Amino acid sequence: MADTEKRRQTVFQEIYEVDKLSDILELFEIDYNSIKNKSLKDINELYKKYSYAIFFMYETSSIRNNLVKFKKVIAKNGGKYEANAKEVFTIDNVYVPIKKNDEAKKRNQKEKIQSGENTKIDPNIVIEKIQLLKKELENKSYLPIGRNQKEQQVRAYRIVAMLGLATGRRFTELMKTLVIRKRGSKVTFDGLLKGNNEAIVGHIIGLSYKEVQTFLKELRAYAKTKDMSPSDVNRKFARVFNNALFGLGFKNVKSTRHNYSIAGSQIFKEEGESIEDTITRILGHKEVFTSALNYT
Repeated sequence: MADTEKRRQTVFQEIYEVDKLSDILELFEIDYNSIKNKSLKDINELYKKYSYAIFFMYETSSIRNNLVKFKKVIAKNGGKYEANAKEVFTIDNVYVPIKKNDEAKKRNQKEKIQSGENTKIDPNIVIEKIQLLKKELENKSYLPIGRNQKEQQVRAYRIVAMLGLATGRRFTELMKTLVIRKRGSKVTFDGLLKGNNEAIVGHIIGLSYKEVQTFLKELRAYAKTKDMSPSDVNRKFARVFNNALFGLGFKNVKSTRHNYSIAGSQIFKEEGESIEDTITRILGHKEVFTSALNYT
């Protein structure tokens, strides 16, 4: 059994006293049927109780599938309410186990997140990396990452790494769909593939608006993505670029977005705003929990 699954089962056993999701769903159904009024508030409270079963150490796609399973239990029993994501999936119930008599542990976990202890990336390091990549591109002072690579390829890999760190946008958005506009001092990002699918206020780290536009144009000219669909772009280029960015010191393309979100949560944080709310805002996510789980 994989270490992740072992750890998940240990936590489930500690919190719910069963270690299989199917058994937890049975407990959820019993709890649901014990609620008299079944108001939206009651249902949201029930989701909170089972938040660890939905979230703990799962990928985003699995979290969505888990939510569907819990909602089907409610539907099977005549319910019609869905959880209000922003209300339910907050720092208080996503990150903190619900085990009774464990207040010290809960406080410790919550304090670490709220204090920013988990945001260990110094924003200056991200800015320095962006400037280094920019300097290499401007001076053409770079070496191929692998064998038999043409100069355009070498430049494209560095541009994706640099723009990922500077804008936090997804790979396919950089290659194809992202539209950046500027009116006065305000920058907007449009053409986003997920979240609200609406334009958001754009926050750029380490580059100017014009520099981002210039490098985007060069990247897309190299890849010739104008007449390609986003899925075709992903199929043709994602694997190659992920491997190339590993050679530049990143785990993959997505890790540039992670670096951006952690640096941005410190640079662009507004007064009274939590870390997960800042990350949600600058990434343009629809639901707070997605940002909190993947980027902190």
